[in-house]
Amino acid sequence: MREKRFNLASRLLHWAIAFTFLYIMLTVLLRMGWMNKGSMGTIIHDGLTEQNIAISQDDAIGLAKKVRRPMWDTHIIAGYVLVGLFVLRIILTWVQGAGFVSPLKKGITQYERFKSWVYVIFYIFLGASLFTGLMMEFGPESLEHTMEDIHVLSLYYSVTFIVLHTAGVLIADAGKERGIISKIISGDKPL
Repeated sequence: MREKRFNLASRLLHWAIAFTFLYIMLTVLLRMGWMNKGSMGTIIHDGLTEQNIAISQDDAIGLAKKVRRPMWDTHIIAGYVLVGLFVLRIILTWVQGAGFVSPLKKGITQYERFKSWVYVIFYIFLGASLFTGLMMEFGPESLEHTMEDIHVLSLYYSVTFIVLHTAGVLIADAGKERGIISKIISGDKPL
């Protein structure tokens, strides 16, 4: 399994998913923070007021939405890319097998079981996030609000997974799986 786990296709796919996923998270954090429509609206409103230009707060928020729209469009494009990468991951897993043992397998350690469940749950939730994102774009309008509510919840599993995955890899690299970090970068050959 190791040769399949760290082959070139698996490594490239891992990093493509990771960087696309992180970019999507960045756009979400920007939209919630610095590029929040209310905060940006206030900045626009106050800036124009200083220039003796009258504008309502609602109009300022409307302008703020237009300013951040190109950034949010890249979130949607990155979502399409992630859908494609997710499908490739499923195909690669089907062809090569999973890079982790089944969490239902008897005789595995609690550590292996926990690690496997983290990956299974991640892929289920990632699939749900991608599905709800696509439904928001292409599904019936009657479901858009429900899909958006579910989609927004993906922020919580995303942050949780990133923390668990990073901590787990660092612990594994310092313990039983020495060199795992260099293997996901360069394969089974040492750096």
